[in-house]
Amino acid sequence: MSLYSLFHPHVFQGRKRKTSYFEGWYFKMAKEGRVLAIIPGVAFGESEMDRHAFIQVFTNMDGKSRYVTYPFDSFHADDKELDITIGKNRFSRSFIDLDIESDTITLKGRIDHDEIHPFPVTLAAPGIMGWYAYVPFMECFHGVVSTYHGLKGVLRLDDRPFDFTDGNGYIEKDWGTSFPRAWIWMQSNGFPSKDISCMLSVAEIPFLGRVFTGFLGFVQVGNRLIRFGTYTGAKITTLEVSDREAKVVIEDGHHIIKFTAETGSSAHLAAPRQGKMERKILESLEGRIALHIFDKRNNSVILEDVGLSAGVELSEAEQIKPS
Repeated sequence: MSLYSLFHPHVFQGRKRKTSYFEGWYFKMAKEGRVLAIIPGVAFGESEMDRHAFIQVFTNMDGKSRYVTYPFDSFHADDKELDITIGKNRFSRSFIDLDIESDTITLKGRIDHDEIHPFPVTLAAPGIMGWYAYVPFMECFHGVVSTYHGLKGVLRLDDRPFDFTDGNGYIEKDWGTSFPRAWIWMQSNGFPSKDISCMLSVAEIPFLGRVFTGFLGFVQVGNRLIRFGTYTGAKITTLEVSDREAKVVIEDGHHIIKFTAETGSSAHLAAPRQGKMERKILESLEGRIALHIFDKRNNSVILEDVGLSAGVELSEAEQIKPS
């Protein structure tokens, strides 16, 4: 990882990797209950011959997910910006341009992004992972590219037009060798107010020969960003998980933040294990997140609302225990 890429986690991180590596960007679009998630990326297996690019598409408009593979040499990434191409498809922070044709899906069109809210990067915390971003041997790295942005454009999914104009978007990414053994992930910017967005990830993290429960996340309310994680000194005070629901309460010196996520209908997605996209996980794009934030300093409620069209993953989550 170069110094530039460390402080620009949205760019392609895998230039020096040859095997046992994955990297994927998660573009989510939602409008009036229609949700589409597109994940472009690369997967490197045990040898340099075992590499490919992919575009994974998941939508609640037909309840299906598709995984479309491309030759690795069809993948190109800019050195300085989030600007990647896979075949005839292009993905950037400001737009996506799609021309996917396969036996399982046809998806074409362009979506432009406006009023993008990038996640802040500082010397002390170069992204959502905080100082853990400096640790080179983490199993999986996570980045948030845009906490929320507006959408403009139409996509044609198997010849059906879907207009996402005035909808809301979100972009994040993951890279490394494997997803964690067990995790909870939830994200929504489908609140009544368009300037609210949240994400929370809780996972079993292997670190220096042991495993601990780590977490990170944020809540964006207008121009106010509340970030929290293991690295900020925050603690999980409540963690309750069932097959369809997760309740997580986080407390730090200033806030008590309560997430209650419920899944909706789900579909299987491909996920990485030692670089290979061979693991199957369930994700719902029709979840809901009840969010409550209490300010301990002035004994007031900052936010109490429900986000819809939520992405929710509860992968082996019953195993997770608060550290």
